[in-house]
Amino acid sequence: MDDSSAGDKEYDPMKEIKAAQLQEELVADAFENSYQLLIEAISFDEMIEEKYKNDLDAVLAFDPELGPALIELENMIDFYIKEEEYERCANIRNIMHKRYP
Repeated sequence: MDDSSAGDKEYDPMKEIKAAQLQEELVADAFENSYQLLIEAISFDEMIEEKYKNDLDAVLAFDPELGPALIELENMIDFYIKEEEYERCANIRNIMHKRYP
């Protein structure tokens, strides 16, 4: 067996850390965008236009055509609890109770 191919794929902890950080940023951005839509601070079209102007992707935690599922709202609350954004948690909870009585 040739061991040279195994040596080409050395473990790089920094690469793994950077990937995890990027994933966290993507999730945070998705929840922020979704929250802004939920509280109607911005429309979906406005968000797309703004992100396009800044050469960014508009990621969301839910399908904007279907609206958020219960589990997606619960995930947003869990995220904002960890961020200690309790006012946002209360706002999402209120939205959740209106959509899923």
